[in-house]
Amino acid sequence: MQKDLTKGPVLSSIIKLAIPIIGSSFMQFAYNFTDMLWVGQLGSNAVAAVGTSGFFLHMGWAFASILMVGNNIAISQAIGRNDNEEAQNIAINALIGVFLLTIVYLSLIQVGHVQLIGFFELNNLATEQMAHSYLRWASVGLFFIFTTRLFTGNSNARGDSKTPFQITLIGVVLNIILDPIFIFVLDFGVTGAAMATLLSQLVAAGIFVVRRAKAFLGISKAWLISLKKMLQLARLGLPPSIQYMIFSFIAIVMAKIVAGFGSDAIAAQKIGLQIEAMTFMTVGGLNGAIMSFTGQNFGAKKHKRIHNGYKSGLLLALGFGAFMTVLFLLFSEEMVRWFVDEDTTVVIGAAYLRIVGLSQIFMCIEMIGSGVINGIGKTRYPATINISMTIVRVPLALWLSQPHRLGVNGIWYAILISTFLRGILVTSSYYYLNNKWLKHVHDGSN
Repeated sequence: MQKDLTKGPVLSSIIKLAIPIIGSSFMQFAYNFTDMLWVGQLGSNAVAAVGTSGFFLHMGWAFASILMVGNNIAISQAIGRNDNEEAQNIAINALIGVFLLTIVYLSLIQVGHVQLIGFFELNNLATEQMAHSYLRWASVGLFFIFTTRLFTGNSNARGDSKTPFQITLIGVVLNIILDPIFIFVLDFGVTGAAMATLLSQLVAAGIFVVRRAKAFLGISKAWLISLKKMLQLARLGLPPSIQYMIFSFIAIVMAKIVAGFGSDAIAAQKIGLQIEAMTFMTVGGLNGAIMSFTGQNFGAKKHKRIHNGYKSGLLLALGFGAFMTVLFLLFSEEMVRWFVDEDTTVVIGAAYLRIVGLSQIFMCIEMIGSGVINGIGKTRYPATINISMTIVRVPLALWLSQPHRLGVNGIWYAILISTFLRGILVTSSYYYLNNKWLKHVHDGSN
């Protein structure tokens, strides 16, 4: 299944593409959300262990995105040019490249997990042991997670976002069934959560390969494996990938700062991130739809349609961002109690949601602008802004979190300030590109 995004009403095209992507994003989110709900019953130490390990799993995604982002952009542009053979060639080279990168990263985790977890100086033997076990098991699943995400990107770039949603839903339902069995019935604890997710992701990846490998990759006789092609994709995806890597690294540094306030603070931050992911996943779906929409229309040279797509996406993002801000301000404590009942953790987590909740609109407009700019291949603009503004978080957090200032809440205010700046600067960059470049291309398309 494939859809031409260069024709038809702009807003409805984006919404139809975005809804299944958002659904798929929430399905991916549901893996972690389900794990956290069950792990939360084991206490704040278990939540802290999973949260600590999770930073290194996210770093793996940032590492693999060197090729994944370039793959998604290049395929959408190839489909816009009606060049399916080139799209298949891009996909097989990206898949092989991602596998090689995953092998390297997985080896680093298996060999160096003690040093990685030790970086946080948790000073809690039970939490550290759970973190080591969870990280080693969960990292094996990166092969299947990345396969699913790469095929999802290929499908979205072709205008088909329903298939990824259906397949991801199967994996999530399986994870929901397996989590309590592995965690409590088999008594594997935190390690059981990693095992359940690993098996669920394996099934989802297998279904994707069986159903879509031929359509996305073509027949093996036609494969043209090329290091040059992989490097081309890497160059295209490198700016946003560096952004993701630095964002993941800064997240690890920020978590270390949080760790200085104890296990309750670590657990509260992890829970807050899980809840905030509701915003990120929803607008991330819009981001993916906008990038595919922009890529196809850029390939088809329909530049006016790109700007109309930006305005439509921005309107949707602003409305949703405002809704999430109100939700976080009014129901912060109740949402934290979904996961834990320990009062100290709840107080810290609720403060996180109230403070970071003020940044939701700016997160949304930044992701829409980034989606359009990345879709036209100008990936260095949002990457440069997001990298610099993310780095700013560390000195801000260190200064604001000092005991005589704001304490642990100072870390949340550092996140708020940097997200505000990212939203403003990415939006300014889009209008700069539109006025200086896209605006001068008059093709008369709507």
